[in-house]
Amino acid sequence: MTDDDSSYDASVLKDIRGPVAAVHTPFDEKGSLWTKVIPAYAAHLRGSGIGAVYVCGSTGESLALSVAERRAILEAWKSVSGDDLRVIAHVGSNAMPDCLELARHADSIGVDGISAMNPTFGRAADVGALVAHHAQIAEAGGGRPYLIYEISAFGGVAFPASEVVATSLGRVPGFAGLKFTSSDLIQLQLSLELAVENDLRIFFGSDEQLLAGLVLGCTAAIGSTYGYAPEPALAVFAAFERGDLEAARIAQLRIAKLVVPLLRHGVLRTGRALLECAGVPIGPPRSPERGLDPKERARVLAELSTLGIRGLNLPETDQC
Repeated sequence: MTDDDSSYDASVLKDIRGPVAAVHTPFDEKGSLWTKVIPAYAAHLRGSGIGAVYVCGSTGESLALSVAERRAILEAWKSVSGDDLRVIAHVGSNAMPDCLELARHADSIGVDGISAMNPTFGRAADVGALVAHHAQIAEAGGGRPYLIYEISAFGGVAFPASEVVATSLGRVPGFAGLKFTSSDLIQLQLSLELAVENDLRIFFGSDEQLLAGLVLGCTAAIGSTYGYAPEPALAVFAAFERGDLEAARIAQLRIAKLVVPLLRHGVLRTGRALLECAGVPIGPPRSPERGLDPKERARVLAELSTLGIRGLNLPETDQC
């Protein structure tokens, strides 16, 4: 950041509406990073109506990647982003030096926002200590819009989201809000109240509860299903915006039925198989995860074939 650019315009993130795709990291059959598929991946998202990506988050298997790999995958996404695909870089890690290096790198290549989850190892004594952790990362990111990634399911210490928001005000450089991946709708409401008062943004992170997030006041969401099956989510947003709650509920039910087999067979491995059905083969997940075996794959595709999700080309057989 130069002397003439002492702060970044947080409206870049605040202007995002609708679903944001939490993207998978492509690997070849040997488990090595495979960035050559990123242009096709980006084209698929654009064609599906997605205008922003969240790179190297939990869907992107960030904690299973080296710093060099994370830099490479972010550069690949930034190179194809153009003016119509916003890029939010997740830089969280259990090692603070890695967080700082990744944040500086993200700033240097001009991403639209930076984000980090709470550490999954180590314990902050109080919410102030946790916020101080994020403040270091945000400062290394040069003051670009910064989202704290609230995902208690990943373990580690967690404090009420609204307390994190309140404590971050004035302390975290570029603080723009939260990526809220939790079922605690009380904390969502309290966080949204603070967001309205302080011109922040809460990105809802639970695809299967999207409509609840919109009803409570969210206007954008980050999730893995939006990367390969965004059509039902786009329908939820559209129906809610025009005040048609019945249509929104019907579309939300389709997301719920989509998510059921993901939870049963594993979100990462099943999502990768579905992305292949959407025309973007990205290989198996990183070890110790593994891809779906043929029987699992056939069961998943058969279960989802009745949902009629546009863009997710599910055949009658087990081959996409």
